[in-house]
Amino acid sequence: MGKNLRERISIVLLCGIVMTALGVLGLLGAIVDYIGETILAGMLAGVGVILVRTSIDIARDSLKAGVGSFLSALPMWFLTENLAYTVVVSLIVGTLVHHLIKKDFNQPEEEILDESNDAPRTFMESVKHQLTLQTPIFNSWRIWKAVLAVIALQIGTFISYGTITASIANTGFSVDKLTIMSGLSQVVSSLFGGAPLSPIVSITAVADHPVNAGIVFMAIMAFILLLFLLPKIGKLIPIGATAGYLFIIGAIIVIPDNLVAAVQDGNMVGIITFVITAISDPFIGMVAGILTQLVM
Repeated sequence: MGKNLRERISIVLLCGIVMTALGVLGLLGAIVDYIGETILAGMLAGVGVILVRTSIDIARDSLKAGVGSFLSALPMWFLTENLAYTVVVSLIVGTLVHHLIKKDFNQPEEEILDESNDAPRTFMESVKHQLTLQTPIFNSWRIWKAVLAVIALQIGTFISYGTITASIANTGFSVDKLTIMSGLSQVVSSLFGGAPLSPIVSITAVADHPVNAGIVFMAIMAFILLLFLLPKIGKLIPIGATAGYLFIIGAIIVIPDNLVAAVQDGNMVGIITFVITAISDPFIGMVAGILTQLVM
């Protein structure tokens, strides 16, 4: 939606500011309370379909890694029913198959640019090169229109992905706190040219102490980022290696229970929410469910 880097970071920054304000005011929590369990279940089931579709798409784009990931993820899940083991094994097997099989079955993946290797730099010179403060744009209606679109998408994803992660961890969560944290992260990210930061289905949720596991995970990631190792790791691990466990999360963990809850007794509200979410995104699905509920 942005024509250049400056416009894109402006969209991310303003979206982060608005989302933080929504979290502080408790509005996302109010939305969850308002839509009810049926619409939420329909959204989650639809997100499960999105995850399944995504896993198939990325497996098709990186066929060797995708096939290896699927063939290892499925038996590992049915043997252990442990998502952490499934993730680790499918990533390793998918990556090994990708590098060991020499024949190309599809187009080579686009390489990740590693700007840190353009010229020799000291550590502080690299930090200065990577973390350049960007100047945002505030006075463009086209920018604000894009901000509203991203906010709409993020409202749906914050609710759905946060709920999925919390259900895997068997714990409750506050969508408002999640929104505040993610919104502030987006503000800082955008000021230095970074991407929007939104919740994902975090595998740390399966740990015995999910919060502590999440903190350790983020600390390790910060260390990797500070050493500028991520582009190098990205070249080694193909995106197709993630396909197997994404399929497990969507098809086996997310869809069954939520789909039953959404469509039981032929509930048209849940059915409409599920179908629209599956073919579009969680926010559009949520709006469709609310409108169906009002009409009926």
